[in-house]
Amino acid sequence: MDLRQAVSDPAVRDELLNRFDELAAKAPGGFESLEGGLTTGAAENAVDGMTEGTYTPGSQPGLEAIIERFTRPVHLVQDRTFTIPADSFPNSEEVKAKLEGGRAGLERAIPSSGRIDLRNGRLDWVGTGWMVADDVAVTNRHVAEEFAVRTADGFAFKQNFEAPPVRAEVDWCHEHRRDTTSIFRVTEVLWIEPPESIDVALVRIGDGEDGQGHPPPIDLMTREEIAALGPEPWIGVVGYPARDSRNDAADQQRIFDGIYNVKRVAPGQVMSISADSVLHHDATTLGGNSGSVVLELESGKAIGLHFGGVQRDRNSAVQASRVRDLVAAHAG
Repeated sequence: MDLRQAVSDPAVRDELLNRFDELAAKAPGGFESLEGGLTTGAAENAVDGMTEGTYTPGSQPGLEAIIERFTRPVHLVQDRTFTIPADSFPNSEEVKAKLEGGRAGLERAIPSSGRIDLRNGRLDWVGTGWMVADDVAVTNRHVAEEFAVRTADGFAFKQNFEAPPVRAEVDWCHEHRRDTTSIFRVTEVLWIEPPESIDVALVRIGDGEDGQGHPPPIDLMTREEIAALGPEPWIGVVGYPARDSRNDAADQQRIFDGIYNVKRVAPGQVMSISADSVLHHDATTLGGNSGSVVLELESGKAIGLHFGGVQRDRNSAVQASRVRDLVAAHAG
């Protein structure tokens, strides 16, 4: 994340500094530099530097680790609701309040967000998808390309040599320490945006293997609703972070407690909204979050479709209004 963004909310910043002695005392052994005399005063000076843009990233890894874990935690999903992180590190009451304010919307979205699993594919699973219409789910182009290809007539499931075609399924569960499954087969690839366009794909979902009906679609914000938002609205990302070799291993261990590939909720804020259908946010994500819903907490509606990020910088998502356009054009 961009640490300047993490301390941009005044209430979160004040809480971080007011509780800094507590946080430093309870930091797990993996936090570096704490033995070097990291005090509340030093933390306040560093945070002021972050706010003013004069702080040098990487200069105080112990402080940065505390800020990341405290301001942008990741919450496990169990029994279709979110729980506090697994470790005993103190949690921000301010961030908790933001999530509680959006709990109703998150608990509507959680059952409609699933992990995309593959059979006969190169990988066992490839990302996240979520419902946008009665029998239609959205994910990223780069996720769908693991199991589908464009043909002269549209799209088809991949087939490797003499092996059976790749089969894609969405399991709406995969929760930590829960054995429940809710598996629905991807029956058709409706649309994959071209490589030069936004990172979106639409797939049709069949009935559940046990005869269940589809989870309900998640409401998509319109252009007007997105334009009317105030600065840096709070969001929650629902998806399946996986251990990611592109990101720092120690950072991942601190924040995810060694627990990957299961459903999570990650709070954060929108950093910017571009005119080119993209928005940027700072929730904590990893590779398996590709295709995750980015839920605007106040409205309980999707503001974006997460598709990637750069560590220590920002994450990117396709704005929900563009997803609405594609659903209208290709999911009839």
